[in-house]
Amino acid sequence: MALRVAEILKLPILADARVLAGEKGLDREVSQVTVGEVPDIGDWLTGGELVLSTFFAVETTPEAQVEFTRKIVKAGAAGLLVKPGRFIEEVSPEILELGRKHDFPIVEVLPEVRWTHITAEISEQIVGEHLALLRRSQDIHQRLLEVVIDGGSWKSIAETTAELIGRPVVLENSFSEVLSESVPAEDDSMLVAEFDELRQAAAESGRARAAKGAERYNRTPLKKKAQFPAMVTVPIIVSRDVLGYVSSFERDSELNELDLTALESAATVAAVEMGRELTRIEAETRLRGDFVDDLLADEFDGGPTMLQRASFLGGDLTNGCLCLIADIDSFGEYVRDKNLTEPEVQQIKNRFFSGVKQEILSHHQHALLTPKSDNVIAFLPPLKDGDAKLMSIARSTALRIRQSCAELLPGLTVSIGIGRFHGDPLETRRAYREAQSALQVSQRLGETGAIASFDDMGIYKLLLGALEEDPEEVRNFYQETIARIEDYDKQHNTDLVGTLDAYLANNRSVAATAEALFTHRHTIRYRLGRINDLTGLDVHRSEDQEKLGFGLKVMRLLRR
Repeated sequence: MALRVAEILKLPILADARVLAGEKGLDREVSQVTVGEVPDIGDWLTGGELVLSTFFAVETTPEAQVEFTRKIVKAGAAGLLVKPGRFIEEVSPEILELGRKHDFPIVEVLPEVRWTHITAEISEQIVGEHLALLRRSQDIHQRLLEVVIDGGSWKSIAETTAELIGRPVVLENSFSEVLSESVPAEDDSMLVAEFDELRQAAAESGRARAAKGAERYNRTPLKKKAQFPAMVTVPIIVSRDVLGYVSSFERDSELNELDLTALESAATVAAVEMGRELTRIEAETRLRGDFVDDLLADEFDGGPTMLQRASFLGGDLTNGCLCLIADIDSFGEYVRDKNLTEPEVQQIKNRFFSGVKQEILSHHQHALLTPKSDNVIAFLPPLKDGDAKLMSIARSTALRIRQSCAELLPGLTVSIGIGRFHGDPLETRRAYREAQSALQVSQRLGETGAIASFDDMGIYKLLLGALEEDPEEVRNFYQETIARIEDYDKQHNTDLVGTLDAYLANNRSVAATAEALFTHRHTIRYRLGRINDLTGLDVHRSEDQEKLGFGLKVMRLLRR
């Protein structure tokens, strides 16, 4: 901590010094001491200096002496020590008024005290204070570094920092989620509660609370139009990206230099921990991604190699599995709309994977999970009582994943595809393809936040397979059926496609279709006749009805 004017006045050499004005400014910090015996001394000050002067270089007029003092005050000096007797009889009332007005200490020193002795003792004390500060800063950093070396948790980082500064400390990630907090004094619980309200508001609005540019920290008052209490936040930076925050609180006084040093050291230590975690996640993601790539490339035969790889990654596929795929809906569009940077994208993906992993492992301890692009793929082995309840539990897990991600990823929805259970490890690849097909059909139908299973896909599973095998043939089928009706609707502002869909959905009943569309039956018959003319298919013949029904389903698949 920097020395203050009041502390310097306690030096034995200044025992007889008298404070003439500016007593309220005695807590000003002193960076150095200088003799001001040149008329333009104010132009050379940088702030925080304790100026010693006999007014030797100043004209004897009161106006010149006041102006000399005014420049020193304006330059941000810590105070003025005046030695009267030789060049100035006494400090004028106008100079004293300047001191009172600006809370600027003006101190009278005995004439026989030499400036050299004063500067030597003050400089020695300043240097000693700087050395002590440096030692204490190193001690702080060493204490926190030892926490990391010993494998300390977020809790131990928060508790150690709070112990060092004697104030509450909160650690957060970049999503404003509290990693840990420590409140040394019960009276400070109120501050943390007020901070929590501010944190939640910041999380909802997406406002950054960390310092920007060259600023060391960000200070935020917790109450409107009041300096205190306040929160001081230091960013946790990894590879130039803000991945979290370390915050403490000012009840009725500002944090001192040592407190700030402790917060900055805590942020540095937290950055090391976050860097470790990122490295671990990247390595784990790469290994798990390689497994899925090899699985899809048919590199495994379902034998020991695949099972050993799965076991190494924490999964047990010995007795087969069911596959579940969770996907962030329209994530690419979200990234473009929000103009997210790659580190921000990766943070969201890591957050997504962690949320899905937590929900799945709570019921499927031996599941194998891997992130892939904006998906999370999970292979779920049978439960202790076999696969009888596996599908129902997988569906309830999917519901929890969707709910959890809604809270973790505001503004985003998650769709989930579930395949069938296959007891043979040889069918692991097939299990994945089924879950993927269910998800693709759901997304092609324009659904968001959906939970789709392969068993519920019906004819869509065949159409999707045909679309992947021979997309040109499927498009030709669409052109020969529904495309002609769609083109007519666009040109004439009609809804023949909707009429056809309602007709087939109502068991080919004209009366039921008219009721569903709030339209006269004659109008429905007319529209059906137009469909016959456009397609060359008879909506009243079962074979043609099937073609038109398939055509509608193909249309929905092709819309995505």
